Amino acid sequence: MRDASKLTLIIIMAMSILSLVISLPTLIVAILMGIKYIALRALIAVIMGTVILSIAWVILDNQMDKELQKFDEEIAEHKLKMEQLDKEFVERQKRVADRFKNLR
Repeated sequence: MRDASKLTLIIIMAMSILSLVISLPTLIVAILMGIKYIALRALIAVIMGTVILSIAWVILDNQMDKELQKFDEEIAEHKLKMEQLDKEFVERQKRVADRFKNLR
């Protein structure tokens, strides 16, 4: 489900960027030509595209931060497990070394 929501957000962002790519030149040309109606519509499209892009970006960023935090927690758990295994290994090495000393 997470992957689907990420994909949806990425698609929304791509559509917003495409909207901006189309509406910005239209806005500039309409302003230069003095066509107020088209300029107003292009301005609305630019504002809506920017707002939607910003919202999608923030939501996607928050999702990625949550996932990175989960990864960090998992790494910390694995690190603790590895430290415990290292301690056990050192203890076993000491036992084996003591046994060999006792055999001599």
